[in-house]
Amino acid sequence: MRSASAPTLVLAMFFALALCSPASAAHTPRSDPPVTVGIVLFDGVEIIDFAAPYEVFGTAGFGVVTVSRDGKPITTAMGLTVTPDHGFADAPAFDVLLVPGGDVGEAQRDRALLDFIRQRTASARHVLSVCTGASILGATGLLDGLKATTYFPRLDELAQRYPKVQVVADVRWTDNGKLITSAGLSSGMDAALHVVARLRGEDAARTAALQLEYDWQREGGFVRSRMADRYLPRQLDTRIRWPADLAITQLVSFGDERHWRKRYRVTTTTAAEALLARIADGVENVGGWTRDGKDGWRWHATADGRRVTMALATTPAATAGSYELELTVAVAAAAPGR
Repeated sequence: MRSASAPTLVLAMFFALALCSPASAAHTPRSDPPVTVGIVLFDGVEIIDFAAPYEVFGTAGFGVVTVSRDGKPITTAMGLTVTPDHGFADAPAFDVLLVPGGDVGEAQRDRALLDFIRQRTASARHVLSVCTGASILGATGLLDGLKATTYFPRLDELAQRYPKVQVVADVRWTDNGKLITSAGLSSGMDAALHVVARLRGEDAARTAALQLEYDWQREGGFVRSRMADRYLPRQLDTRIRWPADLAITQLVSFGDERHWRKRYRVTTTTAAEALLARIADGVENVGGWTRDGKDGWRWHATADGRRVTMALATTPAATAGSYELELTVAVAAAAPGR
């Protein structure tokens, strides 16, 4: 058997290092990183909102630190306890400031947090909000006159609470130059990779995405707010006379841009037909929908040049005193020329 030549061994070692080193290096703190990221933490923060971008920035070779008001442990929205690296008083300088979302009701009223974000925005190269973190940025006034997006169910709330912000409903992230906002949850990874591309080039971002085994779609890709359920009647829930004894549990909610399906388990003494009648009255109160016949539970509307069909149905459930309620949405193709 022929022994491997020296050049062959060198090449083999090179490829082995090229394949293995980035994965381990991504989790190794760097003493002199080219870019430093500061992540603001607070009670109620959503884990994926800060952890997913943390992974992206670390994989790209950036230095990452976490900060909170006093540096003491915080409790996430799902009960995980996290100990930040710093408090606001001793936090180092950042090139990038990340503002995650979650349960932000208290955070967007926390004067110390808002002041810290305003101060650090002045010196940061980029500020990135994830999910409902846009509401925290909105509270600082930094988004006034700029484009912003957020978690799909909170788009209207963001627009109403901060009317000076130009809320964008059908994108994965918005880029205003320094201030960047992302939609919900996992979209923080996409926006973080976008920040990597802004600072280190697209090749660096795509390399990081590949190391994470993440299918980064810089243009296009999945956008939650483009899904078919966006056509469901807004404020419908408040227009329905729900039975006083109603208990409802969502079982499934999924689909794509053309179809959507929601199914619930309903427990109430109100018969299924009577509940459907109440929901039908609610749809009538919302307006904009035409019922297909008097006896069925099917409606249609026109939106964005498309015919949208909404239907309701009930089926018996195994549990006594309950049944399942299903709502479906179908969106026809756009008319020619649209």
